[in-house]
Amino acid sequence: MDWDKIRDLFPATKKFVYLNAAEASPVSILSAREAKTFYDEILTRGDLPWNEWLEKREKIRKKVVELINADKSEIAFTLNTSHGMNLIAGMLKRFGKEVVTMDDEFPSTTLPWLNLGYELRFVKPEDAVYSIDEIEKNITSNTKILVTSHVQYKTGFKQDLVELGKLCKDRGLIFVVNATQSAGAMPIDVRKANIDFLVFSGLKWMMAGYGIGVFYMDKEWFEKVDYPVAGWQSVRDPFLVDNRKLDLRKEASAFELGCPHFSNIFALGGALDLLNEIGKENVERRIYELGDYLVKKLEELDSELSQQIVSPLDRKYRSGITVIGLKNAETIVQELHKKNIVVSARGRGLRVSVHVYNNEEDVDKLMSELGKLV
Repeated sequence: MDWDKIRDLFPATKKFVYLNAAEASPVSILSAREAKTFYDEILTRGDLPWNEWLEKREKIRKKVVELINADKSEIAFTLNTSHGMNLIAGMLKRFGKEVVTMDDEFPSTTLPWLNLGYELRFVKPEDAVYSIDEIEKNITSNTKILVTSHVQYKTGFKQDLVELGKLCKDRGLIFVVNATQSAGAMPIDVRKANIDFLVFSGLKWMMAGYGIGVFYMDKEWFEKVDYPVAGWQSVRDPFLVDNRKLDLRKEASAFELGCPHFSNIFALGGALDLLNEIGKENVERRIYELGDYLVKKLEELDSELSQQIVSPLDRKYRSGITVIGLKNAETIVQELHKKNIVVSARGRGLRVSVHVYNNEEDVDKLMSELGKLV
């Protein structure tokens, strides 16, 4: 794989050492072009290409299907992770109110459930790791739902979804996954992992920008749940324009309530084209290569500092996120920004997140400036 060629698709990398995919990635020329093409068309033709846009949306839906091994009917386009998680929480109210989740979750994972009166039981990690055994200890006879991030934003811990999905199946739990910190970086197979519901946003590892998210709902749930929201596009035939009859489509796209946010969906399509060109395994391999290089260079810079890595380094639990335990992380982030080095302060320190548009030189520049600051 020609990684320099991939990097050239991201103009932001020419000015910035951008090591911040876990917060938000720059978009590629491919994604920007897709969004711009939509606006060029509506600028010159109004909405005359409506049917063409709908066809394009369905082609992109198929690309999402390939990303996570789902069925086309199981995918809906949302605005972000919070949007999707609220839909799930709204659907599952009658199935039980006790939810087991992780202590490190981003609020998008938990607040939708709290808002609707669910009781949340928080599992505590050990050295940033949520073991299956510890999760199982927190499951009670009242627990009906388990909600977790695939990758935790504070530490980079990556959960074994297949193993956790087996536990949920054995215990009769509804398995809900926030994949925002993994989709586009780490392979996901909703079938192998027995996932009931999954959501993610496009702005981070998907490299698709803001205003686009994906919602997955296993088809087995289509007839089991009450749909908490509806719009004119939610029905089987929207163009009947019948305001007296509710004939909802029993599939995930029923949550696409009104006119589509075409530009954002098309930007996601461009991002998916790039990820498909690279290949899932190659994306994951490159992220691990750069992550390992980062750890190596950190050890060379300061062996004591390398001992302060919060993130699990065991490959089983490893992701694209490396958190270095630094008390003055906020100040370091600000100083690095002055040098056009983009990282973030999260959890217990400095969060560095590498993606396919990065290279070893980015890591070297970070180490050079970090050495001056610490």
